[in-house]
This record gives sequence, C-alpha cells and structure tokens, in this order.
Amino acid sequence: MAATETSTGFSPTSVEGSLAHSCRYWPCELLSAFILQMAAKGQCVNESMMLGSRAYAVNKLANAQTLNDDGLRELAVRMETYFDDEPCHAVAALVAASQHH
Repeated sequence: MAATETSTGFSPTSVEGSLAHSCRYWPCELLSAFILQMAAKGQCVNESMMLGSRAYAVNKLANAQTLNDDGLRELAVRMETYFDDEPCHAVAALVAASQHH
C-alpha cells in the first residue's frame, strides 16, 4: 500500500526525502569519541544537533579542526566524509566496515 498525503499535509514519503538530505549518521563509536574529545577541550557538542542539523555538525567538525589536537582533527576529517556520501552509500559503507572487523 502506497503512502498518501493526509488532510494535514503530512506525507511519510516527503518526510523521508527531506530527512535523507538534512541528516547524516555516524557510527556510535565515532560520534561518542568526538563528543568526549571535544568535551576534553572544553567544547560542548549536542548529540541530537549533530544528528539532526547539518549546519551545526559542519560547524562543530570545522571547529574541531582548529583545535590543537591531531587525533581530534583526524576524527573530524573522518566524520566529514559522511557528508560526502548520499545516506544510502553511507549506510552501505558502515555495513561493509562492520563486516571487516
């Protein structure tokens, strides 16, 4: 059964499409490591905003690259690559990576 728009204007298909273009997800370990390493540098990072706001996430990743921490900088660069992929490609990359461990 196909999803149809309701009288409220809600369409599951349109929501899925808009989420696909606005959100990116990282492996939990990467995001947790990023948040903890940023906290160690005195920088607050909101996990929900990292997952739901591209602008917020890009800003935090860029900020991390300016800090004097090579490991954090490398982690931020690694996380930025998830914005380069379409969501379906990012999920496929995660699955492939998890199968190699």
